[in-house]
Amino acid sequence: MNLVEVTREGAVAFLELSRPEQRNALSVGLCDAIVDALDDIDSEPTTRVVVLRGRGKVFCAGADFAAVAGGGGMEFLPRFERMLEAVAGFRLPTVAQINGAALGGGLQLAAVCDFRIAADDAKLGIPSTRLGVVVNYENVRRQVLLTGAAVAREVLMTGRTFTGPEAAAAGLVNRSVPEADLATECRTMAEGIASLAPLSVQGAKRAIQAVLDSTGDARSSAPEAASEIDRLVADAYQSADLAEGLQAMRDKRPPRFTGT
Repeated sequence: MNLVEVTREGAVAFLELSRPEQRNALSVGLCDAIVDALDDIDSEPTTRVVVLRGRGKVFCAGADFAAVAGGGGMEFLPRFERMLEAVAGFRLPTVAQINGAALGGGLQLAAVCDFRIAADDAKLGIPSTRLGVVVNYENVRRQVLLTGAAVAREVLMTGRTFTGPEAAAAGLVNRSVPEADLATECRTMAEGIASLAPLSVQGAKRAIQAVLDSTGDARSSAPEAASEIDRLVADAYQSADLAEGLQAMRDKRPPRFTGT
């Protein structure tokens, strides 16, 4: 089975993460496959909108434990960031169809899409502080730009999990709908956008991104802070706390963090 499946219905392409047994957890291979799939979609001139979704019961459960355990996070992170940049910078509008869960890297993937629609019973959050991970500068910046600092603090510092309606109220998603209506709602939005003037839609997307970029790009606006956070990210991926956090999740018990 391919890691990503792409289907097309009229002017809408559906990019589906296809690791259902792993709850569509992100591996290096899956990150690379998403980038390759976007390149293929971009070469098809009739496509006007892309819907990202997960096969099975979950949109994306975050990074694959195997990708980050034992210091592997520092290999995974550049490929993960490359994938996020590819989605964020894609010229066509993107819609994240969030069922089941969008956690950690799964929520960060949804956050770089232009639109996010969640099922009411979906679970959304970034449980990095519950695992012992430090989120990198670029993704903290994206979170602050998406929701504002107050909600970003709640997402990133408390590890809170939001329901679909709570996520909509907080600005994490555009709206939430009953799970039975999710696919139809995303398809309707995508088809509606696809019916509009393509150059106008793409121009609006590019202009909005330019406004966001005018706040300072992810590194040049605060190079010393970015470098410090890079060090904290590297330390966390090699820490005993991360190993403990991952083991505690496997054991379904509270972690016992020591700060080392």
